[in-house]
Amino acid sequence: MRWLRDNWIDALIFAVFAITVVGIVLFLTGVNPFKSRVMTTTPAVQTEPVRTEPQPEETAPAAEAPAAEEEEAPVTVVPLLPTPPESEEAARESEAPRPAAPAQPSSTSEPAAPATRTPAATPAPSDETGIFRVSVGAFSNPLNALSLAEELEAKGFSVRLEPVGRVTRVVVGPFNSRAEAERAAARLTGYEPRVYRGDTPPPEGRYLQVGAFKRLDSARATIAKLRESGDWPVVLSYRPPWLKVWVGPGDEAQIKTWKQKLKELGFDVVEVR
Repeated sequence: MRWLRDNWIDALIFAVFAITVVGIVLFLTGVNPFKSRVMTTTPAVQTEPVRTEPQPEETAPAAEAPAAEEEEAPVTVVPLLPTPPESEEAARESEAPRPAAPAQPSSTSEPAAPATRTPAATPAPSDETGIFRVSVGAFSNPLNALSLAEELEAKGFSVRLEPVGRVTRVVVGPFNSRAEAERAAARLTGYEPRVYRGDTPPPEGRYLQVGAFKRLDSARATIAKLRESGDWPVVLSYRPPWLKVWVGPGDEAQIKTWKQKLKELGFDVVEVR
């Protein structure tokens, strides 16, 4: 130890010289003394293969020993390992699109039902065309029905009087479509109009006709005479141009009795069935 204290300069020079010689030898031989340590401490992570050109092993430089007197921290070296190049044929195979695998029929699936054609639906007949009328009231007093018919004719409406039992119904029409009947009903809102489909129904029961007139006002005298002579059920049937005054309806016995009395009063009686 005393020698070392006395000759430390020579020892230091010798150590530096020895380290330099060892570094030169390692550099020439291509030996990396830090390779195993680096690989265990800091492994290189490659996410994708990198294609590089092969390099000769002699080109990798060896780490040089430090020439400074003070020790320095070891330098971490991560070597990049070359990836062997792919052949041109393998590259073409990897770039070529792969054909899709044919679909295999499932053993558990049921066979698809054959497509059937749904027959075209036949449109239902429209109820918007035909014969339509607008009812504007029914009266047990035939004079009231007659007055309303005269009023509506003066306004330009086509009017009919229909005997329904022992009342007279006043209707406007006919119209060829529901739309036309609805427009007429809109002009008759003060009479509580009701649109219905169909022509004038035939009279039900037996009646006695006591007069037929071509003018509405001509029937007033006959109607007034009937009401003064008794409690007759009087109704009107009006299909232009004829207005007919009927008595009824009644059963066979009533018709026979009424017919005899009406003849006695001077009426020309005709039975209507």
